[in-house]
Amino acid sequence: MFGAPFLDHDVRYDLSVEWLAIIKRLWTEDDEFDLDGKYFKIRKGYLAPKPIQKPFPVVMNAGSSETGRHYAAKYCDVAFVNINRGDPQATRAAIESYRQLAREEYGRNLQIWTHSYVVHGETEKDAKDYFDEYVHRKGDWEAATNLVETMGLNTPRPAEWLKHLKMHFIAGWGGFPLIGTKEQIVDGLAKLSAIGIDGAVMSWPRYLDDMRWFKDNIYPLVVQAGLR
Repeated sequence: MFGAPFLDHDVRYDLSVEWLAIIKRLWTEDDEFDLDGKYFKIRKGYLAPKPIQKPFPVVMNAGSSETGRHYAAKYCDVAFVNINRGDPQATRAAIESYRQLAREEYGRNLQIWTHSYVVHGETEKDAKDYFDEYVHRKGDWEAATNLVETMGLNTPRPAEWLKHLKMHFIAGWGGFPLIGTKEQIVDGLAKLSAIGIDGAVMSWPRYLDDMRWFKDNIYPLVVQAGLR
């Protein structure tokens, strides 16, 4: 978008190391600074206002490659993982492997998060009916196909697997589904916690209204369940 060349995968992480070091200086240093880096050149770098969080905001990374895992383990506070919907024990093992990498190679405690989309209803049927409406009857499957192809996720995959993947992208950017009554939503979050997930970034199809409903009706149950 800004005319910069698209770098190879591992080089982009090398660039990210330098960028993160720069942004942390901007977040924490009061004096202007110059820098001649491998990727960035800065003259009189300065940032104001500073972040509210001290010393700086939580740093997250969602890379799943081996290079991305090491970057998160060494430099980030939170790493995102995808949930294996068919094999929760495989997800539990992947989470522990991530934490072990951070502890043993970098002496750090890493939080593991995931992404979930929330479709709630007064009844389970209400929730599933709305899911069917906005995904199967009104979903933009052409856009989902374009997205999967752009991300290189379509090579080579069984047709049914691709359809399932596109469905989750339409439903909520490929996140872990939390669909049902408020009690079922909380049960789903509890299951994520039980396999080692520390937190979830959540989205809703009717974003503002659903988020407010979650705050008023589901969040108290989340607290009651000891998940907050």
